[in-house]
Amino acid sequence: MSKDSVKLLNFWPSMFGLRVRYALDLKGVSYDYQEESLSNKSKELLEANPIYTKIPVLIHNGKPICESLVIIDYIDSVWPGSHKLLPEDPYEKAVARFWADFGDRKLFDAGSRLRRAMGEEHKKAGEDFKWALMKIDEALGTIAPGKPFFGGDAMNFADVALAPFICWFKGYQKVGGFVLPGPEEWPNLYKWVDAVNSVDAIKKSTPSPDKVAEFAEVLRKRVLGAA
Repeated sequence: MSKDSVKLLNFWPSMFGLRVRYALDLKGVSYDYQEESLSNKSKELLEANPIYTKIPVLIHNGKPICESLVIIDYIDSVWPGSHKLLPEDPYEKAVARFWADFGDRKLFDAGSRLRRAMGEEHKKAGEDFKWALMKIDEALGTIAPGKPFFGGDAMNFADVALAPFICWFKGYQKVGGFVLPGPEEWPNLYKWVDAVNSVDAIKKSTPSPDKVAEFAEVLRKRVLGAA
């Protein structure tokens, strides 16, 4: 049997691309990595994702798969034997999908507004971001009480979807002008953060929070300069 050809088109600070890297690394899948420039997208990216022309794109044996949560689902189906991400139980699977989607609808949305909004809308984005993290803290205490991950003792689909936001926390606080509550207020969240950051497969691909924060500040300065 010929070896699988696996390639990831990505942009280094993208939390969506990090999801894919985490899933591949947790499963021990070898892949080629291609860094993309969002201001000068490669022909390969444009051809692989002609609908949205966005990263990440996973190319498996010449076939492109787009959208990060779709890609993680695909990875879990194609390489099921190592580190199963989606639970077999239908309810547990639905819960994992819900919190993965929550990351896009609430955390990413609020984080995007922190970088781009002005005035009261910017302040509201900070409040929304903290509210979303509070809800994740509560969910961790309910879904997996006493356990470090949404998946219990190991990272699952929800953990992989939400974990990339961790390296952005410092950047969000800088561009938002706020400080996140500590572990006294959000014990489950901080336990989860520590557990995620201790996983070797996560360490392998996670960019420095300082580097991400610098990137976030650059984006914010562009907005302020254009205002």
